[in-house]
Amino acid sequence: MSEAVSFEGVDPDASEAWWWLGLPIAAAVAIMMTYLIAPDFYRERVLPEAYGYLEISHIILPFIGFLVCLSVISKPYVKARPFLMFSVAVFALACLYIAGEECSWGQWIFYWSTPDFWAQLNAQQETNLHNTSYYFFQLPQTLLQFAIVIGGLLLPLSATLRNAVTNTMPSWAILIPPLAIVPVSIMAVLFKILDRVQKRDFVEDWLARPAEATETFFYMFMMFYTIMLARRIRAQDHAS
Repeated sequence: MSEAVSFEGVDPDASEAWWWLGLPIAAAVAIMMTYLIAPDFYRERVLPEAYGYLEISHIILPFIGFLVCLSVISKPYVKARPFLMFSVAVFALACLYIAGEECSWGQWIFYWSTPDFWAQLNAQQETNLHNTSYYFFQLPQTLLQFAIVIGGLLLPLSATLRNAVTNTMPSWAILIPPLAIVPVSIMAVLFKILDRVQKRDFVEDWLARPAEATETFFYMFMMFYTIMLARRIRAQDHAS
């Protein structure tokens, strides 16, 4: 369907800046200041796999996104639009995949042993897929990075580009994130840049393993996006 829709009064505005603006900034400041003030604490409590604060966020943030997608996928407004239903299903599976992979599908929680045959395939000897192949790790990360740059920055900030997309493909309008997605996208890009420049020794050790902090903002982007999309869906479902 190609009906025109408006999301004014639905998308997050300045009155809700505490979460879409405040949380990314607070997280970035907390990460950088913790490492600056207490680097040993950062390495011992924030970074470790399985129980580090960042690693826990890598499970919780996408899992919330998964639950949000489940909460709207059966709405009549979604069911009546196959493309939207497919999109929400893809977002749900992407969030579930990341949350599952980050905890090795429960291995870090229940501490089961990795079967011998799988341990031979997995570089870290864990029950996950992302340590077995480029297609299960680097490729999904690359796709997510494109989504953040295009969907989190270019489309919300460029009215020309946004109008070109919606005029050509009206059904995509509901999927284009609002301006409120920009702050978390900026943080994701900035920490990704920090990770790159540190690996190339262009700067000093500003942050230990910045890739972990980068992933936190990647997954915060996913959670924010699903929340914003779900609000639009619920509003349109109620209006129809």
